[in-house]
Amino acid sequence: MSLAGWAEILFIALIAFVIIGPKDLPKILFAIGRFAQVLRNLSHEFMKEFNAIHHVKEIEDNNTQRKEERIQP
Repeated sequence: MSLAGWAEILFIALIAFVIIGPKDLPKILFAIGRFAQVLRNLSHEFMKEFNAIHHVKEIEDNNTQRKEERIQP
């Protein structure tokens, strides 16, 4: 991450600290972390299902190709 990226993150953290306050900031950050974890888990499950569907499609295509090869002399 570039220096500008770190500066932006620091600026956002400072603004959040001022607006939310030091008392509630850990609770908010914890909630954001849990939300990010849920999104990551959903993404992982989606990709797992997508790969499974893709794998089934490859198997069906291979079976179709084998059947066509058996029919041709």
